[in-house]
Amino acid sequence: MKRNAIVFALATLLCSVGFLPAHSQTVGAPTEGKVTQEGKPLPNVQVVLTNVDTGRVNKTKTDKGGNFVVLGVAYGNYQVDVLGEKGEKLFTEKTSLGTGNTSSTNVLNIDIPAGGAAPDNKFGLPDPATPKLTKEQLAKIKADNDKIAGLNSLIKEAQDARQAQDWPKAENALKQLIAAAPETSRWDFYMALGEAQARSNKFEDAAQTYGKGVQIAQSIASGSTPPDPKNPNASPAAAKNGAVRMLTSQGSAYLKLQKADEAIASLKKAVEVEPSSAIGQYNLCGVEFNAQKFDEAKTSCNKYLQLEPSGAHAEEVKSFLTQMDKK
Repeated sequence: MKRNAIVFALATLLCSVGFLPAHSQTVGAPTEGKVTQEGKPLPNVQVVLTNVDTGRVNKTKTDKGGNFVVLGVAYGNYQVDVLGEKGEKLFTEKTSLGTGNTSSTNVLNIDIPAGGAAPDNKFGLPDPATPKLTKEQLAKIKADNDKIAGLNSLIKEAQDARQAQDWPKAENALKQLIAAAPETSRWDFYMALGEAQARSNKFEDAAQTYGKGVQIAQSIASGSTPPDPKNPNASPAAAKNGAVRMLTSQGSAYLKLQKADEAIASLKKAVEVEPSSAIGQYNLCGVEFNAQKFDEAKTSCNKYLQLEPSGAHAEEVKSFLTQMDKK
């Protein structure tokens, strides 16, 4: 009976994997910045980015603070125009956007001089035309954008399958996603894949997948891998939380395989990462108790009671301690 209660607690954490954000990848790179006039924010003006190589136009408006964001700006040469509320041109210049790194963000801050648009240079003559990209450069940009669009499609497919609880389909999409981006720092892809495998009773596969995800998450949490500022799951705090959840889920998978020692090892790592987690100490206490590792269980159970003396599992943990004292 007690063992069932512990397994249920672990399974609760296993089910808590969040949905993948559909906007986690974009075609091209986000472009953000601020429009000012003599240093003062310029709200409600239109920022127009025109790709001089393809003719594609991206438009947006500034907010009250003069800030703007444009998603999915393909790499290339651009004419940047700022238009007033009546459509009058306040600013124009040519620039290149994008570095070829799909995780980068273009920063484009614009300060408009008093009196509106300034001449293109101090002599009032137009600047030389921005050089056209070569066929090879354009081909690489297209290939990069096609790859990111493909990743987007797989993310959407995995998200839809998880919502429909079609775990085999979710597993297939997530495997393709990871194979297409083997160097990804997206530990949450591995957590979602581990969940899909566990839901399909592939507990050995799930345990291995969680292990890979934990390595990535801990690398971000420790600072070894720099976080992606556009991915909310890439912050050290989020990665640390993800590592704890995956270690707990890995422990649950090992319990399903009746591998108590491996489950205890995973749960010990979880409480090492987050020693102040009462539920972590409770899970470890219960699994150690069921495995009759009473000396270790007493330590974990007492740590739980120190953290939550009146917690939801306090009476159950006290019962464990009472039974162990009689051994």
